[in-house]
Amino acid sequence: MIEKRWVIAAMGAAASFSAPAYAQDFTASIGAEYTTGDYGGGADTDVLYVPISVGLETDSWYVKASLPWLNLSGPGVFLGEDLPLVRDVRGPTRAADEEVSGFGDLSLSAGRSFDLDEAGDWRLDITARVKLATADEADGLSTGEMDYSLAMDLTRNIGDWSVFGGGGYRVNGAPDGRELNDTAFASVGAAYYMSSGTSWGAALDFSQAATAGTDDALEVSSWFSFRLNDSTRLQTYAIAGLTDGGPDFGAGLRLAFRL
Repeated sequence: MIEKRWVIAAMGAAASFSAPAYAQDFTASIGAEYTTGDYGGGADTDVLYVPISVGLETDSWYVKASLPWLNLSGPGVFLGEDLPLVRDVRGPTRAADEEVSGFGDLSLSAGRSFDLDEAGDWRLDITARVKLATADEADGLSTGEMDYSLAMDLTRNIGDWSVFGGGGYRVNGAPDGRELNDTAFASVGAAYYMSSGTSWGAALDFSQAATAGTDDALEVSSWFSFRLNDSTRLQTYAIAGLTDGGPDFGAGLRLAFRL
């Protein structure tokens, strides 16, 4: 997947371990990620993904808008920031060595967190997301359709550790000439938080294939998150695909700010 739910969630969780709580925060982030793989096709697609997001957080709610800039080299079609690329079943959008760049689809999300016990050791997060068809379908930067997803995630804090697991379902739009399946996704993992504000974690992510004849995506990811100051964090991460349905490998970094 392009955007790892637990990589991003862990960044916010690390901040809550090391910074004072505020009633309300404006947030912003920017990152850069490179992935490559054939996603079950015959030719690799290299992706440079630069997500830009702004949001508003309270103790229990958040809303966020995210817009990625993309550079694609190869025949893959970009489905959205939380799904692998797919082959274009209507025929190649681009040649294997052709390159295209531009902004992807705008994503809007909202989430609600619930403390399940008085100590705050158990937390349930529910997130809804809609992807608007704002990018260029002809170049493979979008399917040209709106998509919707709903996810639930459970976190257990144990001392300096957190373990987590969750999943959800995504309803993919049906563009003319393409057959895209609705997909389920899931993640499990753990993170360790240090007194310095640094955290480390690893996760296993699964996503059903959106097209027939393609393997489901199964990936492992690992990250380090560093507190630069009370309002800024830097995160680095790496991704490795375990099936042909996801990228072969990838790496990225992200800066997150509380304003």
